Amino acid sequence: MARRSVFQRVASLLGAQKREASADPGVVPGSFRGPVDFGVRVTNDTALKVTAFYAGIRIISENIAALPKDVRRYTDRGPMSERSSDIYRLINGQPNAYTNAFSFWSVITTWVKGWGNAFAIIKRDGAGRPIELHQVHPAGVRITMVGPRKWYGVTMQNPDLMYLNGVYPDEDILHFMELTLDGLKGVNPVIYNAAALGKSIATETFAADFYRKGGANRGVMEYDGAMGDEAYEKFVKHYAESSGNFQVPLLEYGIKYRQLSIDPVASQLVQSETLSIQDVCRIINIPPHMVADLSRATFSNIEHQTIQFVQYSLRPLVKRFETELESKLFAGREAGTRDVKFILDGLLRGDTQARSQYYHNAILDGYMSRNEVRELEGYEHKEGLDEFLYPQNEGVVGQEGNQE
Repeated sequence: MARRSVFQRVASLLGAQKREASADPGVVPGSFRGPVDFGVRVTNDTALKVTAFYAGIRIISENIAALPKDVRRYTDRGPMSERSSDIYRLINGQPNAYTNAFSFWSVITTWVKGWGNAFAIIKRDGAGRPIELHQVHPAGVRITMVGPRKWYGVTMQNPDLMYLNGVYPDEDILHFMELTLDGLKGVNPVIYNAAALGKSIATETFAADFYRKGGANRGVMEYDGAMGDEAYEKFVKHYAESSGNFQVPLLEYGIKYRQLSIDPVASQLVQSETLSIQDVCRIINIPPHMVADLSRATFSNIEHQTIQFVQYSLRPLVKRFETELESKLFAGREAGTRDVKFILDGLLRGDTQARSQYYHNAILDGYMSRNEVRELEGYEHKEGLDEFLYPQNEGVVGQEGNQE
């Protein structure tokens, strides 16, 4: 099949997807009302207005963006950093003319955790080498398959970036996805967890409504007889004047007040908010104490939960990033000899005493030099500290009598 006919077929398929998505004007893209309806529409925008969801996404995205990132070349002596390479500049410096590296990785991570997918266009020079990475909002990307190959239709939301619109083959798009059911596209966690997030939004809406009304419970006024217009207006005026500022109103004419609503304490409003935070933490895979829920936190378990956050939340995420970057940015002979590394070591150091003990053992056991330790702690190298040390009272088994 000629290349032009392939592009025509892809463009036709992507255009059909776009028309189908916009066929029903009453449906909001990326929104959901499921069988458990709490009376609110759940979208990615409304989900981010849930404080726990917003805080969790922000913490994960900022931590990923702040990680040191390295491009390494494998040699006979092990991996060697290539900080002068163009790929290193793309992922650590300036991915494109309008975005720095921190903002790029922050928004990419936000889309992965919030939308389940994140995309970036790879712009190449005449020799096919990557020179720019342009992030694309998931709402502006459509995916289709032509034979065994994946194609992407891109529509930029920013009018100044319309020159990036078009159809791109798989090798020219960085596609990061989280949970996927088919290996082609990640599922949207907001849509799949709309019931739990809808409950969180409804809980906040109820609490806001309750406090906006001064904590007043809804009820009815009961009166046995018929009240004339003049008496009614007089009663309403007196009731409004006396019931403000949490005063106890005086009920005239034998009128009785009967409460209809359930007290927020009895309805476990506070407990519901706590459960909503835990639901959000399960969705985005973050320990509750990191979004300020300290109900189950202690001094002893927070450090271990933080380590688990790195191991079970960040590590799988950065592995997704590393794998996609390596498969799309390296070509030819570079593919098997180079890799990308997001360095998590700094987040696993623990407190000062634990770090000190770790470095002490590393230096004395001879698998780290003193300058390597200084670099990890942010200090410059010093002359004479590159040599590896080892204990004088240890040797190789079977060579006890040998001396060099």
